[in-house]
Amino acid sequence: MTFYECPLCHQKIDRELTRFLDHTNQHIIDRIKEQHPEWVEADGACEACAEYYQKELSGEAKNIGPLGRRRRFILGLSMLVISLVLALLLPHTHVNRIWRVSLFAPLFLGFLGLMEAQQKTCALLSELGMRDFDKGSQRISDDMLLERLKARGRNILFQSALFALVGSVLFLFYP
Repeated sequence: MTFYECPLCHQKIDRELTRFLDHTNQHIIDRIKEQHPEWVEADGACEACAEYYQKELSGEAKNIGPLGRRRRFILGLSMLVISLVLALLLPHTHVNRIWRVSLFAPLFLGFLGLMEAQQKTCALLSELGMRDFDKGSQRISDDMLLERLKARGRNILFQSALFALVGSVLFLFYP
């Protein structure tokens, strides 16, 4: 089995998984050349990079890669479990009910992590105008794409805060 190193993301893959773009994909080729002027069509690209640029042009682009999504999913799930454990333990400690409001922080982080993983968008990276596909951060140069990612990131933050607030209030009134 021979290996191929994608000239865009430098990932090593099986040579047979290389994708060569033809003239019907000229819009994808043009987008790749915008961001990687050194790239030539004959070099091809891995399937993940080709799909990314295709999705970027269709408005489905994201700003975190698989490793970032997995980290956010694990963090989100962990924080929700911590929230649940605290919610079950706090009533038995005989502390004032108002302390249950402190569950907002782990709930917020839990929902934030899960939503970022699901939508493949980091709210902070979006606001900073960056993306990280597991090989280091890069600045986003396309203004239209950046605005879509910023809007999505803000929506993720808003929804996470809303769910955390609702959860905190529910736990506040839990017996």
